Amino acid sequence: MDAQGAKDCWMPDAPSRLNPVFLRLYRAGILVAIAWLMHSQHRWFMAQEGSTLDVSRIRDFYPNAASLGPRDPDTGVQRVLDGSGIVLGMVAQTTPLSDKIIGYSGPTNTLIACDAQGKVIGVRVLRSDDTPDHMAEIIRHRPFFNSFKGLKLGDTSSRPKVDAVSGATLTSTAIAEGVLRRLGQQGTSLRFPDAITLEEVKTLVPEAATLTPAKDRAGMQDVKDTAGKVLALVTRTSPASDAIVGYKGPADTLMVLDPAGEKLVGIRLRKSFDTKDYVADMAADSYFMNLFNGMSMQKLGTLDFAEAKVEGVSGATETSWALAEGLKRRAAQLATAATPAPPWYTRITWKAADWGMLVVLIVSLLMTFTSLRGKRWMRWVHHALLIGYAGLFSGAMISQGLFVGWARHGVAWQSAPMLVLVAALALITPWLWRRGFYCHHYCPHGALQQVLAHRLKWQLKVPHKLGKALEKVPWLLLIFILVVAMFGLEVNVNALEPFDAWLFRVAGWGTITVAITGLVASLFVPMAYCRYGCPTGALLKFVRYAGHGDAFGKRDVAALVLVFAAVGMLYISRM
Repeated sequence: MDAQGAKDCWMPDAPSRLNPVFLRLYRAGILVAIAWLMHSQHRWFMAQEGSTLDVSRIRDFYPNAASLGPRDPDTGVQRVLDGSGIVLGMVAQTTPLSDKIIGYSGPTNTLIACDAQGKVIGVRVLRSDDTPDHMAEIIRHRPFFNSFKGLKLGDTSSRPKVDAVSGATLTSTAIAEGVLRRLGQQGTSLRFPDAITLEEVKTLVPEAATLTPAKDRAGMQDVKDTAGKVLALVTRTSPASDAIVGYKGPADTLMVLDPAGEKLVGIRLRKSFDTKDYVADMAADSYFMNLFNGMSMQKLGTLDFAEAKVEGVSGATETSWALAEGLKRRAAQLATAATPAPPWYTRITWKAADWGMLVVLIVSLLMTFTSLRGKRWMRWVHHALLIGYAGLFSGAMISQGLFVGWARHGVAWQSAPMLVLVAALALITPWLWRRGFYCHHYCPHGALQQVLAHRLKWQLKVPHKLGKALEKVPWLLLIFILVVAMFGLEVNVNALEPFDAWLFRVAGWGTITVAITGLVASLFVPMAYCRYGCPTGALLKFVRYAGHGDAFGKRDVAALVLVFAAVGMLYISRM
């Protein structure tokens, strides 16, 4: 064969080799685009809503509350004041610390109410983007909220045992983690409420032009010059030093650190409740006020004053000791905070029940990729595992509510690793290997429908035209869910599918009704819900590559139209 003939034979094959790659990437890109639009839209909605707290929402904790003080920029804590300006207590919200702590499908913002000494007197959910049915179960479980009482703001050492709410484990543990993180932050000071000012920083850093909160360093601020260069970091010893009494009272000291936040550069007394003469003598002693300069936070935080031969100022011994001890305690906090973060995989919460789920997944993969699926006895064992363990015991199923929640807030890989693995396999196997792993070999609801199929002699035959019309229902539900997500409508997406009903202790009537209706229908029409009602199945069908016969078709065009429609909804909602 000549070269031209060889070329002619080769040319028609090129599109067939490129087409599978193009289709796979295109369909994956559609999902990524939709997820990004949902995420962007939700962030915009949250920015508009903000975290403003109305005093009426805290009056059951503080009946005489008249107003709230300004929010501390470092800790988010606000003082609760009565009509005369007397401090009744303080409140804090877990957002933004809890914004990345995903329960089942979203984060929760929780109010923490404390007395004037910073001790927790009550906890309340202000807003949750998690599953409503799970939240309802948690709110009914009062012992969960009572377990936080008595804890203190700024207490980094206390790690109480908080039992998760049965049936809503992921959501309740996420709430607890958010509360404990907020409590572990540096608390606000009622004795020294005044924030650090640029003027006082300039006494130690003359070139300072601006102060901005330091990223990922609670209670610290970047000191920048006019060009925006970071010259130093500043913090103060209060509230770590609030309980350290010198001769008559505590003191608050300004600490200037190097730009890396590792070494002390200088200190300046901000305010003291000690005897004025003693304070003046100490402040005038330049040797003592420069004694700790150059020390690393690690060294200062563990400094043995006697061994290091650190002596107080003559005539103001107790006052100077209190200042030094305050520096030491604050340095210890900063040294602990500067400890390198553990590897990412150590943050994964692996539960005992996850080992059982791993077994279920392995069996399901074997049924997907091997000839075991052809053995009748193995199919019954597999169905028993899916219905009993994955369904009734774990409730580990993917849904549109889950996908929307993860698109908005991020994937819950730390708190629900097995659920993330299920979702990944559900999307990847049909996309890459053309196998219907989730719908055919994992979904407990589908497995139960298979068990119920043909159990009754009388079967309903759906007319062809009606069947074609009903097959559009899952796709219409996907469009509806997209509208809900893009306009931020208050619709419980989980109630549109039956999967939450498997956790019947916390399930709402909407999802229970869908589940029962679908199962009853499957007695007369095999796999009725899967064929005519499941939007999650429709989504997985969209990403599935059907082989060499697959081509760019109507569903791919419709998906692109939906992406543009989502962009339009994004702009319309922001007008």
